[in-house]
Amino acid sequence: MKSLVALALIFVIIPAVPGKSDFLNRMLYNGLKPKSCLEIKYIRPSIKENGVYTIFNERNSPYHVYCDFKSDALFVWTLIESFDRNIGVWGSKVSNAWRSQRPYYINAPYDDTEPPHWSVYRMTAPNMLTISKLNTTSHWRTTCNFNDYAQNITKDIERNDYMRNNMVNANIVLIRQYYCRNFNYVIVRGYACVKCYLPFWASTNYHPTFLASHSVNYCGRYKFPDSSPSHQESDFGHYKGYSTKHACSSFGSSTANWWLGGLYQSLTNTML
Repeated sequence: MKSLVALALIFVIIPAVPGKSDFLNRMLYNGLKPKSCLEIKYIRPSIKENGVYTIFNERNSPYHVYCDFKSDALFVWTLIESFDRNIGVWGSKVSNAWRSQRPYYINAPYDDTEPPHWSVYRMTAPNMLTISKLNTTSHWRTTCNFNDYAQNITKDIERNDYMRNNMVNANIVLIRQYYCRNFNYVIVRGYACVKCYLPFWASTNYHPTFLASHSVNYCGRYKFPDSSPSHQESDFGHYKGYSTKHACSSFGSSTANWWLGGLYQSLTNTML
């Protein structure tokens, strides 16, 4: 009898079409319909391999997502968006660039049925909202160049430019204006700030972003070295200004990756 891990690998590569999807749902998910990668983990704790899996939207219709089960110990993440600097630069003329320059409450999906297209991928706003409202979704994070890790080019994710926060402090799916926010963890060019009060931007025409160059003048007034207040350095998106020393914006092909997820509490071994 094949192991559950082997079945998971089969599941990754079979399209979510009617009939096949129902069969695989019964076989892998015990008839349950997980709405995030973390809920997959609660249903099938043995699944450990990153890749494309099927989850279900609020209407219980299946769709594909990219799941990260292993880069952050104890956390499980669902990819909601990925874009490169060429797409993220404010005013970019690249086709469909506007989709990566809007907040998440605006519905601007791109290649949402075929993840992960790391250079430009974005989930629908209703699906993001569904995941964000789950009891299991407690955090969000932003990574840089996760595609290198996914393709085994690197052995670990980029740790020198990374951002993580909980949904209570800042719900990125709903945020639509400037706020001073408490952050669990932000690291820019290797300089980390833990449990800091930092500025965070979003608006109708602004993708959510953190400006390391402005943090010294706002909120907790934390200074990230090598960040000049006179230069608007947008980090992890909305590149009205950017630093080539930041991993997400070093090159035109450098990517920023946004995720929803939470802690997998193995002792409970159940969907919360």
